[in-house]
Amino acid sequence: MRAAAETAGAVGAKAKTKSKGGGATAAPLAPAKIESLRLALLAPDEAAALEAASSLGGAGTSAARDPLVELLAAGATPARAQAALDALGKLGDAHLLGKDPTVTLEVLELYAGHRAPELRRRAIKVLGMISDPRAVPTLMERLGDAAPDVRASAAEALAGRHDTSASQRMFALLKLGDAGVAAPLASIAAPDLIPQIAELAGTIDDGIVATALGEYVKRGDVPDKLRVDVLRTIGRLSGAAATTALVEYVASVPAKDDRPSKHEAQKLLDARGTDQ
Repeated sequence: MRAAAETAGAVGAKAKTKSKGGGATAAPLAPAKIESLRLALLAPDEAAALEAASSLGGAGTSAARDPLVELLAAGATPARAQAALDALGKLGDAHLLGKDPTVTLEVLELYAGHRAPELRRRAIKVLGMISDPRAVPTLMERLGDAAPDVRASAAEALAGRHDTSASQRMFALLKLGDAGVAAPLASIAAPDLIPQIAELAGTIDDGIVATALGEYVKRGDVPDKLRVDVLRTIGRLSGAAATTALVEYVASVPAKDDRPSKHEAQKLLDARGTDQ
C-alpha cells in the first residue's frame, strides 16, 4: 500500500516542469505513468487512490480521462468518487476530456442522479464542460434538484453553454427566491426578461434581484442606455447586495471608458452613502 502511495506521488512530482516564466507547469504524462496511476487509483489504499486521482487531473493529457471514468463506472467510495469527479473537472478546464464523450456522458449522467448531493454537484459541473448536446437534458433536469447547490451548478453549467432555452426555467426558480440561479440567469437573459426580474422586487429578497440585475449590466452586449435604466432600478433596492452591485459595475468599467452608465452608478453610490 505504501508503495502504491509512493508511486502515485512520484509520478505526480515528475510531471512538474519549469515553464519559460519560471512557474511550474504539468507536462503530459507518458502512457506507462498513466497506467501506474490507474493501478493506484483502483488499489485498496485509499490515500494512494486519492493522490492518484489528483495526479490524473493534472496529467496534461486526455488519456487520463479513461482511468477516472473506469473507477466511477465500477463504483467507488464517496471520497474516491469525489476525487475522480474533481480530476475530470480539472481535465475539463484544460479541454482534455477527449473527442468521444459517450462513455463519460453515461457515467456523469449516472452520478448526476446519485443520492449524495456533493457527487451530483460535481458530476453536473463536469457535464457542463462537455459540448455534446446530449448533456443538456440532464442539466435541465437537475434545475429541479432538491439541493440548492446542485440547482446552482446546473444553472451555471447551462449558462456557461449559453443555453438561452434554460432562461424561463431559471426565471421560474428566481421567482421562488432561488439565489443560486440569479447570476447564471443574468448571463443569458434576453432584454425583455429584465423588466420581469425587476418587478420581483418586494416579492423576493431584494438582494437576489440586485445580484441578477448587477450581473446583467456587466454584460458587454447590453446597450448603455438600458444599463442606466437597470442601474437606477438597482439604486432603488435596499440592502448591501444592491450597493455591491453598483460598486462592482463601476469597477468593471475600464478607467478610460467615460460611458454614461458609469457616471450614473457612481451618482447612485454617492446618494446611498449620503442616505446612510
